[in-house]
Amino acid sequence: MNRTWFNGALAEGPLAVDRAERGLTLGDGLFETLLVLNRKPLWGNMHFARLEAAAHELGIGFDRDGLDDAVEEVLDGAPKSHHVLRVTLTRGAGVRGLGASGGSSSLLITLDPFDPALMFAPVTLSSTVIRRNPQSVSARLKTLSYIDNIAAAREAAGHGMEDALLLNTKGNVACSTIANVFLMKDGTLVTPARDQGILTGVTRQALIHAAAHLGLASEERAVKPSEIGRADAVFLTNSLRFIRPV
Repeated sequence: MNRTWFNGALAEGPLAVDRAERGLTLGDGLFETLLVLNRKPLWGNMHFARLEAAAHELGIGFDRDGLDDAVEEVLDGAPKSHHVLRVTLTRGAGVRGLGASGGSSSLLITLDPFDPALMFAPVTLSSTVIRRNPQSVSARLKTLSYIDNIAAAREAAGHGMEDALLLNTKGNVACSTIANVFLMKDGTLVTPARDQGILTGVTRQALIHAAAHLGLASEERAVKPSEIGRADAVFLTNSLRFIRPV
């Protein structure tokens, strides 16, 4: 089942977008993608809290109660099966100029069927020349500015691989184009720290919390590329794919 909600109401067919919409013209916005299980967003509060914090940092208007009401409307009456929910928030239409403010922010919510084949499938990685900048806003916030990730994914696909392993500007492991990276070494769970140019993924957070609950040691730190080959296991985490062995 597919559903679309845009700026206050459920919509049918193509959407009319303002020609000055900054999300379209400048990528001036944020998004969250999450799994819905039987009409219940998985880790919804964590996803929406991350969206709210990022919107506050970037000065984009955000109404949490309004978002909760909109999500409820989208999910109301949806089949009791699994879906992908995407929430896109932009600064809205505004005058020209990078530093200009938009008018009212725009909110787009889509609901689409979920393909279970995405989950847990092994993934192949290739290296890429593209680097993550730890000081970049787009590296640590889930913004619409995904062109580096797109270019890296296309580079990987050109090598016959499914995803790309991105290093940061210091040469340490950062992430893949769509996932956080984890290593298992000598019984310890290791993942690049927040200051390494990563987006702090919701599944990443849930896994670290679960590890602590189970008594499994974990480390968030700088990870050298050479550690990948010496690890006992390497896997990726993502909100739709969960854990994928590399």
